[in-house]
Formats: sequence, C-alpha cells, structure tokens
Amino acid sequence: MARIDQATLEQATFAAREEGIDREPERLIRWAGDLLGENLMMSTAFGKSGMCILHMVKDVCPELPVYFIDTGFHFKETLEFLDELRDLWKVNLVARKPTLFGVEFVKKFGDNLYETDPDLCCHKNKVEPFRELFGEEGEYQAWIAGVRRDQSSTRAQAEGIELMGGNLVKIQPLAFWTKDLVDEYTKKHDLPQHPLFSMGYNSIGCEPCTSACGDSDDERAGRWAGKAKTECGLHTFWQSKENQPQEGGNGDEEEAEKPS
Repeated sequence: MARIDQATLEQATFAAREEGIDREPERLIRWAGDLLGENLMMSTAFGKSGMCILHMVKDVCPELPVYFIDTGFHFKETLEFLDELRDLWKVNLVARKPTLFGVEFVKKFGDNLYETDPDLCCHKNKVEPFRELFGEEGEYQAWIAGVRRDQSSTRAQAEGIELMGGNLVKIQPLAFWTKDLVDEYTKKHDLPQHPLFSMGYNSIGCEPCTSACGDSDDERAGRWAGKAKTECGLHTFWQSKENQPQEGGNGDEEEAEKPS
C-alpha cells in the first residue's frame, strides 16, 4: 500500500480532531486502520495502557502487526508473558531484535553500556530497530502507542493523533485518559497483567534499568533510577538527527528532546 501524502494526512487529522475522534480510543483505532491500512502497526511493552489498547486492537483490527522490541535485556517474565498473550488473545505479536543482539552486542559495547551510557544503549537496542520500520525502505507510516498525558511531564502535551517529521503519524488512543480510567477498563474487562506489576513494579522496561519502587502515584517511577533519564527515545526518534546520541558520546543530547 502506497504511503499517504502529507496534505491528505493533515486534512484527515484536522477532520478527526474536529469530530472528536482523537478522544475516543476504539473509534480512533478504527479510524487509523481505515485510513492507513497496511501502513499501520502497534508497539507495546505490555504496560497497563498498552494492554488496554491491545485489547481494543484485537477486536477492531485483529490482524494488525504488534511489535515488541526485544533488546536482549528484558525480564524473563516479560518474554514469558509475550508468549502467553500470543496464545491467549491470538494477536499478531512480532518480536523484533536489533542488528547486534546478545553476545554480539556485548562484544562491541561491553556488558554494562546500560550503566555507562544508557541513552546510547536505548538508542542501539530500541530506537534503531524500531526506526528501521519507518525509514524510506520501511514497511510502515504510522504506529499506535500507549502514551498518556498524565504519565509524566515529558508526555503532558501528547495528542491522540500526532503528525511527525518524515510524513509519519503516531496514534495515541489513550492520550487523554487517566490512570483511573485505565484501571477501570482493566478491571471491567479482566485484562491479563504483566506479572511484575504484582511485585511492586510500576513500569516495565529492560531488567538492568527497571526496579520495583511501590510508588503508585508515579507510573514511570523505577525506570533509570538515580539518573535524569526519563524516556528511552521511542517517542522522540523522529526528532533532529543532531540530537541523537552518538557512539562514544555521553548520550545526554537525547534528554533535550521533547515529544511533539
């Protein structure tokens, strides 16, 4: 399917916002599927918001590719949950790995890049394999993500539909939802939950950079504890290449990026 041109995307987005489609999650998912077809995918790390969206997707767009970025550093519980969910919901879950994975990654960057340069580690293991899906030769033009405004200050300006650089689109069905609405939906539909949530984790990422914290008021608490870092870069990768971390640098540049 050919990519939709920028002018058409802008017109469709304006009309959707005028109709309030961007504030109705299931309606927004259906709108995105109808407009973008095979150019659309979803990404998830099985957080609580992501599970709500995935539950909607399996009914609205059951064949939609749902990507999980396997960095090689995830909790075993996360990988087990992926397999369980694939069997339970029959969704089209796709695990994507970076070019340098496992032993090969350690050979080049050492076994603790996540500690010495977490921005570069995220960039190599998450951003690059994800961005490949959207380049000139990439398969997709748009993706669905579980970002909400109330999750953190870096996400406070999130929109249901975000037009990005490079003629790309990000769909965030729960942008205007609150944690309480997520919890209400989860309970109403008895959604399966990542097992680490019951062990005091508020947000699930790579094992070396995620810790239990028990701070129920901050959904991002426990990620990169003790560091100023708050985002892995998946939601800012379309920003200027000048701001992307470089090999051998300290990676601080990425923190200057803000979601559009």
